[in-house]
Amino acid sequence: MDANTVDRLVRAWIDLDRASAPLPADAEVIESSRTVRSLIVEALLSAPAGESPGDDFLDACAVLGRLIADRAGSPTLASLTMGHAFRSIPGTAPNWQGAATGSVAEGFAGALVENVRQEAMQAWDFPNCAVPLGLHAVAIAAGHPSDDDEVLAAWAGRVATAAARAGIRQAVVAGAAGARAAVVDALTLVGIETRTPG
Repeated sequence: MDANTVDRLVRAWIDLDRASAPLPADAEVIESSRTVRSLIVEALLSAPAGESPGDDFLDACAVLGRLIADRAGSPTLASLTMGHAFRSIPGTAPNWQGAATGSVAEGFAGALVENVRQEAMQAWDFPNCAVPLGLHAVAIAAGHPSDDDEVLAAWAGRVATAAARAGIRQAVVAGAAGARAAVVDALTLVGIETRTPG
């Protein structure tokens, strides 16, 4: 496939996206997504007339949606970009535009949910989960929402490391049994004396 043709079509697609992008962040997202746009264009150009561009095409569309969300692009950009792609590429079968737009939307929404979940998890990291009790002592709320042992162990390790770096020597740990046990174990490993209420 002719690389110059792909580049020209990607530029035309980018120009249409730029013209309708409502947020300043959209400009950076549009520029940084050239590689995945090239993959999408190549898949569309190589598909036989009227046939599906294939799973790789829809996967690349989902990746584009994730990129838009991860880089704070607008929902408007996510919803319009595939229409612009199909307008930019002469002879493409418009019957795949709906599936492509759906894949972008799925990637966009999935990334937003994942980012919110990650932020919620980070809210339990030290020092957010701690209340000072005096010199070198804290109370730790072991309320991490996960019940996955590996996730809890990783979180507890981050809490213990940060607490040790902050000079904490004693901690009262309260919360759900699994999270509490993970934090107590991690704090003990770094030499912080722990106790649990009750």
